[in-house]
Amino acid sequence: MTRLARAMPAVFLTALGLSALRPIDDADFWWLLRAGRYMVETRSFPTTDPFSGTAQGATWLNHAWGFELLIYGLYTLWGTTGIILIQGVAAAATGGVLYRLLRREGLGRGWSIGLLSLGALAMHGFWSPRPQLVTYFILALFVSVLADYQAGRGNRLWWLPFLTALWANLHAGFLSGPLLVALAAAGELGGWVFGDDTGRAGGLARARRLAFWAALSALAALANPFHYHAILFPFQVMGESLSQAWISEWASPPFSHPQVVVLELVLGLFLLLALGTAQPVPWRDLIVLMPLVHLGVQATRNTPLLIIVAMPILGRAAGACARAQWPRLDGLGRRVIAVGMAGLVLSACSMVAGSRRPAQVWSAFRPTFGVADSLPSGAAEFLRREGRRGTLWNEYVWGGFLIWHLYPELRVSIDGRMAVYGPERFSEHLAVSELTPGWQDVLARLDPTAAVVRSGSPLVSALRAAGWVVRFEDAVATVLDPPRRS
Repeated sequence: MTRLARAMPAVFLTALGLSALRPIDDADFWWLLRAGRYMVETRSFPTTDPFSGTAQGATWLNHAWGFELLIYGLYTLWGTTGIILIQGVAAAATGGVLYRLLRREGLGRGWSIGLLSLGALAMHGFWSPRPQLVTYFILALFVSVLADYQAGRGNRLWWLPFLTALWANLHAGFLSGPLLVALAAAGELGGWVFGDDTGRAGGLARARRLAFWAALSALAALANPFHYHAILFPFQVMGESLSQAWISEWASPPFSHPQVVVLELVLGLFLLLALGTAQPVPWRDLIVLMPLVHLGVQATRNTPLLIIVAMPILGRAAGACARAQWPRLDGLGRRVIAVGMAGLVLSACSMVAGSRRPAQVWSAFRPTFGVADSLPSGAAEFLRREGRRGTLWNEYVWGGFLIWHLYPELRVSIDGRMAVYGPERFSEHLAVSELTPGWQDVLARLDPTAAVVRSGSPLVSALRAAGWVVRFEDAVATVLDPPRRS
């Protein structure tokens, strides 16, 4: 084995981590950061909202409190650079867990890196500094533990309740862990009932054991400050039809987007590999994969969950296909397939980058730092200099950023914590932002000290026509003062 071959995994994971180093452009990150600071400064654990002018005092189930303290600690030590680096660390760590799993499934280095490259491209852009980073990594650990147990490589199921207890204090996505274990139990039961090769040999016993650990993991999730309310919280969020209709990450993937085409390539590759195996794909793999495909098609935010769970299943299909077909190929045929796989990965890179030109591919994946210029930095600095107090009317996507920069002197009208605001307050926000009948009455009840509005939007023109005065304007945001009362 050459040194280059041995170095390939490290080079790949380093590149994966570097490609995840992107400027901070997610406004929700900033209220997470401010919540961590709030807990440190007040030495208290908030259960009601302190940041909003419209929902102040409303119940706040702050499920990500552990993550908030973590990123605030990183921020105090290394600033935004530390926050951006954690994105790369999370991407490389998650990729490392999946790479080791694919190798244990019997795939070679090159094939493991090729499959993970396609998965990484489908997940490109999801590595923002939010609690989902924790979910991606711990879910990969769950997948690894389950795959090893089902393949007879070792029983580490006792890890799962401990991981779930930790996860439940970092992100509401923790339920995907116990649910995955329950799906694995259902898959084992399906294999036993329908009599495939994996199910006949101990499928029923594995199903029982996995069901036990799924239940124990769900019980371990109660080890959080909110107890059973934390378990109900994700279902409440998924049941809010209004926010899901308006928040882009809850929408179905835009199927014309090149990155979604890469996801389709991953699923299409699975079908091709499955057709090339000597035996059918096991029921336990199909029963786990099908619900994840549904979730991935239902909401964009579920794409990484689908990729992480699908990787070992895709790896097993690739291994089975190789065992059935590889010996039949001569040296030329094997080289053609290897070159074809490399070409598929490079083509996927071009699709995600939006161009076939190498310079633009490099621009799409090169590591960059800082804070995105799409956030209202100038408007926030203007309001801070003026020493304003009271409540703002603000764009939904900017609420978290304004909380970080202007709280406690100014409180926002809305931010990304939809469970705090509820459908009624969100409907009122939409009435103003969409200029529906009665929008001026909503603003009058709020009585804001200023409005921070996207520059050039119809709302700016409508406010100016209603007597509001522009006090600051740049390419991103416009600050307007309400008309003077007579």
